[in-house]
Amino acid sequence: MKSDPLFIPRSSLVSRAVRYTAWGLSGKTLAIVLLLLLLGSLVGSFYLNQASQTTAAGLEIVRLTRGREYWRQENADLRRQIAIAGSLRRVTTRAAELGFVRPEAVEYLVVRSPVDETVDEAEPPSAESPWDTRAVPDVTETVHWWDELVAQMGSWADGGP
Repeated sequence: MKSDPLFIPRSSLVSRAVRYTAWGLSGKTLAIVLLLLLLGSLVGSFYLNQASQTTAAGLEIVRLTRGREYWRQENADLRRQIAIAGSLRRVTTRAAELGFVRPEAVEYLVVRSPVDETVDEAEPPSAESPWDTRAVPDVTETVHWWDELVAQMGSWADGGP
């Protein structure tokens, strides 16, 4: 017979070591606590991630709003500069500096439109309207042209010449 200095059955040691931890909790309880701790930290990290993204978006909105206000102010300043530069007093002063003078007599030239040669030359344009309405082409000519084009397309669709 073999003599062992101390014989302790393995099954009782292992089962006792696995069943209880140093805090007196079973392995199942410890696993549940660790799982809850892991889930809690996961939820907390999702919350912190969402909060940081929301804060970043808010800061971006503030930055863009400030930029928009800056460009609105810049636009208003440029409009003011344009109004000053385009004022009648400034333009006449600048024209005088460049050597321009006011005309003593103004002569207007009437230019006839070559669009319609069938215009009656005996009837001059009225003094009330500066536009020569006689040069406007007849709308019925355009309609006839369109009708001919539609008829030709229709004959092609039917297989004709």
